Amino acid sequence: MALMWPRQLPLSIRQNPRRHAEVRTFDRLQAELEDDFTVFYSSPWLGEDRFGAEKDGECDFLVAHPRLGFLAIEVKGGGISFEPENGQWKSRDRNQFIHNIKDPVEQARSAKHAMLAKLRDSRRWQERFIHIAHGVVFPDSSSPPKDLGADRPARIFCCSREFTHGLRGWIGNRFEEGHQSARCQPLGGDGVAALTDMLAAPFQLHFPVSALMADAAEQMGTLEPSQFHILDHLIDVPRAEIRGGAGTGKTVIAAEEALRQAKAQRRVLLTCFSAPLAAELSRKLDGVENLTVASFHSLCGQFAAKAGLRPSGDGPAFFNDVLPDALMDAARLMPGERFDTVIVDEGQDFRQNWWIALTELFAPSCQLRVLSDANQRVYGTGRVPGVELELVPIRLTRNLRNTRPICLAAAIHYDGPELMPAGPDTPDVKWIEVGDPKQLAPAAVSELRRLVFTEEVAPSDIAVLVPAASVGDSVQRAAAKSRFDFVDATQLRLEHPVLDTVRRFKGLERPAVILVVGPGDLLETELAYVGLTRPKAFLAVVACRHDHGWLRGS
Repeated sequence: MALMWPRQLPLSIRQNPRRHAEVRTFDRLQAELEDDFTVFYSSPWLGEDRFGAEKDGECDFLVAHPRLGFLAIEVKGGGISFEPENGQWKSRDRNQFIHNIKDPVEQARSAKHAMLAKLRDSRRWQERFIHIAHGVVFPDSSSPPKDLGADRPARIFCCSREFTHGLRGWIGNRFEEGHQSARCQPLGGDGVAALTDMLAAPFQLHFPVSALMADAAEQMGTLEPSQFHILDHLIDVPRAEIRGGAGTGKTVIAAEEALRQAKAQRRVLLTCFSAPLAAELSRKLDGVENLTVASFHSLCGQFAAKAGLRPSGDGPAFFNDVLPDALMDAARLMPGERFDTVIVDEGQDFRQNWWIALTELFAPSCQLRVLSDANQRVYGTGRVPGVELELVPIRLTRNLRNTRPICLAAAIHYDGPELMPAGPDTPDVKWIEVGDPKQLAPAAVSELRRLVFTEEVAPSDIAVLVPAASVGDSVQRAAAKSRFDFVDATQLRLEHPVLDTVRRFKGLERPAVILVVGPGDLLETELAYVGLTRPKAFLAVVACRHDHGWLRGS
């Protein structure tokens, strides 16, 4: 397989219909050529015309080989025609529109000579006679019946049949493989290195994380709606539990189902355990008629106040027992406040008595949708009583939120049915190792500064997640000189990075996450799983060596 520059094409190129022929050629060259070939795609050049004026151009593909030399290739898609009487080239697109195009032979020939001139100017190159060639690829057209002119012999064209079944042979013929002149010397490793230095330097110097994140987001943005077909199949199912690991789209499904049910003029309740998640859902679904969005304990308080009840107490008993009992009493006092559809996200965190209280809110023939993930049961002894609630189980199997490297990193701490990563392969997880726990906060702030000021990531796209509030305080102090203004998990709309605990950020996500592992409860496998799955596209993990080993399963 040839070495390609760039290593892979951005999605914006692959989805551009005008680049379809180039994308096909990129993939074919990568697959057909051996490891000792180097292929440069879309290589711009700047030269001079015969009057000394600047002249710029672009070589669609430059194929280099240390022994054979280099070959400049111009690619034109569509049905190609040539009118010799006026030297006009034309292309017919898939909609049958005809476009005048530049002379591809002249483009390839100019690129060949421009590249040779640039090579001679390189300090890494020792002047010698090498083989250089040019050619034209028409992947959608039939071969010309004869030479198109003295400078356009048929052999320089690679058309549909050769492109599909003989591309490697055509490349060899253009290089005169096995038949080169005796005076030709090899391009050599220094020649390939000089070309790489000229043409691939922009990729080597820097390709910001923000661009990789944008590319990943564009790919994953097309995936989440694919889960909505589940809701279409559940129309006639009164009660269902939709189970899946982190990133499988549970919250997206919950929000979509809430919208659909509310538009159908049903009274809908969307609830969850996490207050920050409820706040985020409320923002996204603000103004939707017939829909109530609230965290479970906020719901208990709202119903109690509306019924004139005043539950009192503090500590775990107040949240675990007193408030749910108040909700149950309030629902019985206000039968007209029941719901036609109840949707529960984070169902794995609900206790048995909370489910009993919720059932008091069910109107006759109430539909129930529960979204759950047993791997994120981080708030005690919650469980979904599927049998008691007569829930039909539905399984989600595709991770649609995280890139593949993030999904695989989290899989070490996942215990459940196999999840299939559906996201792109980049960027890689960044593991930042520190020698002393006191260095955790400075290292996290250093990475935050790098993302914002070097990698061009928007501060509002970043969350710094810590295992405990005390570690968050250390991050605040370390960031004081950098003048970062942090917000917590309930203020995600503001133009600032988030700083909060993993526990409070459960159910939420950000394009980029800096995960700090240290004193606190993150070394519980459930919290590690939650923290590792919060980023959509970029993850940096800051930890001491022994914690890194545990997190990475080594």
